[in-house]
Amino acid sequence: MNFQANALDTVSEARSFVQNILNDKKENVWKIEFKGEIIILRDIAMKFLGWIDRFKEIGDIIVQFDPVHAALTWAVFRFLLKVCMDNHKTMDAIFVGLENIAGLIYRCTVYELLYLSENSCGSKNLEKSMLRLYIAILKFLAKAIDKLKRKYSTRTELEHLRTHLENINNTTLHIQPQLRHIQCWLEDSERSSILEWISTIPYRSHHERINAGRLEGTGKWLLEREDYRTWISSSVSKLLLLRGTPGAGKTYIASKVIDSLHSNTTGMKLAYFYCNRAEENRREPDSILSTIIRQLAQSLFDKNKLLEPIVDIYRERKKKGQISSRLSLSESRELLVQLTDIYPRTMICIDALDEVAEDKRIHMLKALNAVIAESKNLVKIFATTRMNPEIVAQFKMFPRIELQPDDNVSDIDQFVETRVTSAIDDGKLLCGQVSDVLKTEICEMLCERSKGKFQLAALQITSLCQKFTEGDVRRSLQTLPDTLADAYNDIYNHIIAQKGDTPQLALNAFRWIQCSYEPLRTETLLDAITVEVGRSGEFSRKDTIHANNLLKLCQNLLVLDERLNVFRFAHLSVEEYLETKPELSKASSHTAIAKGCLSLLCTPSSWDDYNNVTTGEGQYGDRHLLLYSVVFWPWHFSHCEDVNGCQTLTDLWN
Repeated sequence: MNFQANALDTVSEARSFVQNILNDKKENVWKIEFKGEIIILRDIAMKFLGWIDRFKEIGDIIVQFDPVHAALTWAVFRFLLKVCMDNHKTMDAIFVGLENIAGLIYRCTVYELLYLSENSCGSKNLEKSMLRLYIAILKFLAKAIDKLKRKYSTRTELEHLRTHLENINNTTLHIQPQLRHIQCWLEDSERSSILEWISTIPYRSHHERINAGRLEGTGKWLLEREDYRTWISSSVSKLLLLRGTPGAGKTYIASKVIDSLHSNTTGMKLAYFYCNRAEENRREPDSILSTIIRQLAQSLFDKNKLLEPIVDIYRERKKKGQISSRLSLSESRELLVQLTDIYPRTMICIDALDEVAEDKRIHMLKALNAVIAESKNLVKIFATTRMNPEIVAQFKMFPRIELQPDDNVSDIDQFVETRVTSAIDDGKLLCGQVSDVLKTEICEMLCERSKGKFQLAALQITSLCQKFTEGDVRRSLQTLPDTLADAYNDIYNHIIAQKGDTPQLALNAFRWIQCSYEPLRTETLLDAITVEVGRSGEFSRKDTIHANNLLKLCQNLLVLDERLNVFRFAHLSVEEYLETKPELSKASSHTAIAKGCLSLLCTPSSWDDYNNVTTGEGQYGDRHLLLYSVVFWPWHFSHCEDVNGCQTLTDLWN
């Protein structure tokens, strides 16, 4: 008898049984409750196929050594699967255990090939351990056969056996998903129109900007944590929440998670979003979910094709002449479920849930919960947030990781070392004349004083760069601010104390970045902050300022996003600090901006300045100041403080 051929045939037949079961369940919700969790059995089946395919890759080698026993276990598998197909009541429970065993057999087969050929003490101990495991597996298979033949439920006994096998690692191989593409080929123009209709937020650019600031290795500690590995490898749809204090590097960690998922997208669809309360469309649930839908709507294997659910709703809107009507929150929620039903596995990453508009946040949290509960397939969501009780309460049934100062010590150490070295090399710290002893002293003190916060460490380095002698630097190390608020206060007071126009230019920049409806391109912002409005509403301008000088003036409270050509606050905590200043309250800032917009619109002689200024529909509208004022002055006007109490606004309005 040809045992070698028989072994591989048996494995192939086992695979066919699994594929038949998967096809049989294709249109159904295939889940079971197991140990208090809802397990996605379609994901289990695909892992099963993965283990079988991987075994077949090395099958020719193993059957040469032991063809009889190589065929024996898979023959039992084949029998169990055949019985399962005839007994659907118990199939689901048995299936969960069989997937674990398939993975164990594959791993042990590799161990045998690699290590059991040696005649050493270690290999003998390994052989004994594997023998005990094989015995346990055969006992499970025997009991499973016995229970199936008698048509008794095996769920209780399976839970007992699975307890001993639950540490198996997640398979990295998934079969190619059966995506339901639309049958006709979408013209490029229609495809672009659909994508722009869904969302125009440049999510990729946001990710690239954050990645550019993240040092190699930052966040790696999270990927190695047991609770993260358990979440990523399980066949249970769930959310993992990372909570931490302001400035602790949560956004960098989110970008690390996104990159790690990008590198392993076999059979898995990834979507992500970075929330930002400073931008209107990045804090609204409708915009956030629409951007996630845009990513999921693009086929996994052919980016030129869009999936049917989103094409159908777009064409229906177009047919009714309702293209201007965007997706509502309820429509987005329904679409997310439909799209995640198409992919075997969907991963969604959302950074800074706490920055979603507070009055609407609960609706978004409920939508995410619904997607996890209602999708037929596996859905994993990774999210970061501050210590927000509302968010924790909404996701209390899901695991979470509390970011502690000790967790990112190595990240902070690397960050401080890199930033201090850069400050020395660029001549910013003591004109580059820093001894190795002083550099070591600075790095050690900053790592200790930063308390696990990247932003605080960055501000402390900025403070040291303003000193002129080694003695001043050493004294400053002992009196550095211990909190972000103290650090911001020192910087703000220094800005306001400067002479000339610079304090007013800085305040204007803070107001526009804080309250503009959309991020202004750099040229427009530099134009806007020079605007002066007289008591009677007359329009004039201060001298222009260069982008680098504005950065220097604002002392690291602002950063320039060169990819998108926009200024931003260096961190959310900067905006929160500035809002505590009466002159920079939201109402006060909207009032100042409304004055500037209306004054410009009421001064036709100034319009000629924009005749040669190009504008177009770029990522952020690319509007010059005159066009921005035309479009958005009513929005700022509606957010002003008491309009009737502001004589200048009253005069301009009249």
